[in-house]
Amino acid sequence: MKKIKITLHKDGTQKVEVLGAAGPECVEFTRELEGRLGAPVGERELKSEYHETEPEIETDREYE
Repeated sequence: MKKIKITLHKDGTQKVEVLGAAGPECVEFTRELEGRLGAPVGERELKSEYHETEPEIETDREYE
């Protein structure tokens, strides 16, 4: 399950962190929220999960 963790600092800056997402979907997941905050996106730090991909689901298939 994807979650967003928002940290509001005393100087008015915000940190938005995505938990439970892999690959570029974390950036897409926060895009609308970042727009609603009204502040320009500052420095974006990509976590190691960004460079991971969603695991492929293996299925057993029989072909005739």
